[in-house]
Amino acid sequence: MKVHNKSLITLSLALILLTFASCEKVKQQVQETVAEDLIVTIMTSGRWVVDVFTVAAVDVKQEFSGYEFQFLKDGSVEAIKSTTTVKGTWKSDKTALTIQASFPPGNSSLQRLNYTWYITKSGTTFVEARSEQNGAISSMKLVKK
Repeated sequence: MKVHNKSLITLSLALILLTFASCEKVKQQVQETVAEDLIVTIMTSGRWVVDVFTVAAVDVKQEFSGYEFQFLKDGSVEAIKSTTTVKGTWKSDKTALTIQASFPPGNSSLQRLNYTWYITKSGTTFVEARSEQNGAISSMKLVKK
């Protein structure tokens, strides 16, 4: 009888530990999903404008004058200037804290965005990021319009 009780207690403790271990894994998965959803929600709600853009410490922000960027949940991004819209793609990586953009050839300013950008600081109304492009460090700050 005592052996049966010890086995039952051991089995119960093992089940409790497995339950807590599983809960932690589920909790982590939920947190990652929420983080990804939050990034997408922040990026896709409203239009963004370039507030700062430097290449090798040279200010080139004027190249983006008049552009507004609309990030869409389907992974596309629109660069809107007056009556012209250029479509590209974007994706985020919550683990690496990066955003990648890709615009088609033909616009050298928009092509400056075609890299992996490492997010250095962000909030609900701004994103600051850095990228190495052709050996030069570029910095960018997008703000919500």
